[in-house]
Amino acid sequence: MQLPFQTVGIAGVGLIGGSLGWALRKADPRIRILGIGRDRARLEVALRMKTVSEITTDISGAIKDCDLVVLATPVERILELLAEISPYVSPGAVVTDVGSTKRRICDEAVKQLPASVEFIGAHPVAGKEVAGVENSSADLFRHTPYVLCPRAEAGPENLKKLRLMAESVGARPVIMSADEHDRTMAWLSHIPQLVSTALANLGGRERTEISGSGFRDMTRLAASPYSVWKAIIDTNSDNIDFALKVLILHLEKMRAGLKGGGFLPEEFEKAALIYETLRAAKP
Repeated sequence: MQLPFQTVGIAGVGLIGGSLGWALRKADPRIRILGIGRDRARLEVALRMKTVSEITTDISGAIKDCDLVVLATPVERILELLAEISPYVSPGAVVTDVGSTKRRICDEAVKQLPASVEFIGAHPVAGKEVAGVENSSADLFRHTPYVLCPRAEAGPENLKKLRLMAESVGARPVIMSADEHDRTMAWLSHIPQLVSTALANLGGRERTEISGSGFRDMTRLAASPYSVWKAIIDTNSDNIDFALKVLILHLEKMRAGLKGGGFLPEEFEKAALIYETLRAAKP
């Protein structure tokens, strides 16, 4: 497949950035992938694994050559990078990211990047419990959603290019606004993390040697460090707060259902149907 980009700069060659570079090189061997970062040793690991074709710690020099720039770092670093790359991005280039929240990043991109550059926020909904380029995979994005959040006034051409890029790595492009993305991810990602963390801390007080797979499955996310989640929570706190309020009210209703009535059987039935729908949709 021939992709619509010739030189792609990936700032942050970790699990996501490394996997994206690897997948793009696999999809289009002619493409030039520049791995950009501050840690030379980590960049050299990415180069040895062939997730990128070249590496550099000179962000200003690298960015000038790129027709696509991917900011593949944690959210707080993405916000910093938007200002750092602004003087060096070539007119007509496209800038995107992989951040887990979108509103703050998209707003900052409008403030920091020149008008000659189009920013399209993105969130490939893929990952592992482990980080680092050494855990990257060219197949990480296969059959996963790749959310794209263009500005309302954005033209269709660059969005089309990013859709093609997402499809080339095996992902399923999904278009939505940054507001909708953050509201949805509060329920589908951020609340599950908090619930898993709370359950691990509360259930962990008991004799966990008799725990079964259910407890382990429910607390798997609790292994994620707070350092990964701090900026995500900070940039989506309003949606998370609202979702927590609704969840607490729902749990209180479930608690009341312990005393009898038809609420709990109905809840179990609806939840089972939703789970079966999700399972059937998974490739």
